[in-house]
Amino acid sequence: MNSITTIGVKEIKSVASAPGKVLWIGSYSVVFGGIGHVIAVNKRVHAECNISNENLFETSYGIFKGRGNELIESVLNQFRVMYGNIPKFHVKLINDPEFIINGRKSGLGSSSAATVALTACIFSLLSGGNNPDEVHKIAQRANYERQKGIGSGFDVASAVYGSIIYRRFTNLEKMDYYVKPLRINKELVMAFIGESFDTVSSVAEFVKKKEDPRFKEIMSMIEEENKFAIELIEKGRLEEAVEHVRLARNMLMNLATEVVNVKIENDFTRKLEEIAEREGAIFSLSPGAGGESVVAIGDNLERVKEAWGKIKGVSVITLKEDEGLKFEA
Repeated sequence: MNSITTIGVKEIKSVASAPGKVLWIGSYSVVFGGIGHVIAVNKRVHAECNISNENLFETSYGIFKGRGNELIESVLNQFRVMYGNIPKFHVKLINDPEFIINGRKSGLGSSSAATVALTACIFSLLSGGNNPDEVHKIAQRANYERQKGIGSGFDVASAVYGSIIYRRFTNLEKMDYYVKPLRINKELVMAFIGESFDTVSSVAEFVKKKEDPRFKEIMSMIEEENKFAIELIEKGRLEEAVEHVRLARNMLMNLATEVVNVKIENDFTRKLEEIAEREGAIFSLSPGAGGESVVAIGDNLERVKEAWGKIKGVSVITLKEDEGLKFEA
């Protein structure tokens, strides 16, 4: 266990930010060790921290004194394990507005981005350094324990490293994850339909079926298509890759409905996907765990934005691919 002294550092301020994400390759399969590709987007969570006489946490979800919310405490607990006694903090943890639309989470990964931004901010204060790899490991442990082992950590990895190929760790202590930077350099537009999706519960239903022979068979086929797609993207052949993504996606839909008995898309999201591809998108899908939004990928998506913007109940958000964690002060 390391020790820490706070003498002389009270006035030091640390500032960091981390991006949201769009998981378009590896939905659900990434939880079971499958390969995935996640795009970091330019909607960010910003953290500002300094050592204080009392714990005060100002967030987009309210102000907490003495003790933070579950996310904040999961991060602080990791530093308590590392350092034993830690100082008190004044923290500002603020989301860009697109993470919450009409009071609902838009599915861009605010929790993972907040976990990384806060971890980076406190790590910088306590260690005096900026080490993205260490921040990633600490944030992954906080996220894993908060979610009680459900999930893969792809969103945390993207919040640190940006757009990446990702395979989850098999062991929390070893952190034997695979991360490789890979940008697609395309436009993205998101249509949020106003419904937040319970990702953890949906993933939990998939986990219940993981030993089912049919589940394993379909997941294996999904993995092969996803691997082909990523190999093609690395070679600059995005439009060819999309055909493999589409095949994998169709198999995932069949797995969800026929084996897991979970609905990860609906008539509305499928309609939005069809409109986007008709209006020129290379590909469109309901990303991540599905159900709450649709993302279109392509070049010059103005017609997609215009068509989606005419549909009642849809909030249209323009996204750009972004870098990962930023230490700003």
